[in-house]
Amino acid sequence: FESTERTCNQTILSLSKIVSESIVNLLNTEDIVKKLQDSPDNKLALWEQMKIMIFTRICVLVYALSILNVTLRVQLNIIGGYLYRDSVREEEPMIDSDLQAKYLSLCHHFVGPGVEDLKNQIEKAVKRVVEPISLKKKITLQEVEQVFWSIQT
Repeated sequence: FESTERTCNQTILSLSKIVSESIVNLLNTEDIVKKLQDSPDNKLALWEQMKIMIFTRICVLVYALSILNVTLRVQLNIIGGYLYRDSVREEEPMIDSDLQAKYLSLCHHFVGPGVEDLKNQIEKAVKRVVEPISLKKKITLQEVEQVFWSIQT
């Protein structure tokens, strides 16, 4: 069990960096900042894009890293349980390396195209909730919290 947990923690740590970098690349605010620094005529539209992008990035990071953590822990503990069971029994193994690889490929898919799919879904919800909020409106912490709850539902 402890060995599985160590493996889990190491895998989550390395994959979370990949997922985070992917999200930052998908929701790159630097381009908008550069455009804003050039004092364009469409500043308001750029700020609106930035608002949507920032809320989307925060939500995608929270959801993606949570999904990654839970999925990997469950998958690795199930595989670890089968491997332990196979090691103490003299019967034919219940899980071979090919099946293990197929099982873990689900998580591999999430780290790749799955993150972008998640981003697209969350971005729709963020736009629905955040677009109506004026950039000029000062909002309280409670209102920001309410925005995140509204995005979730």
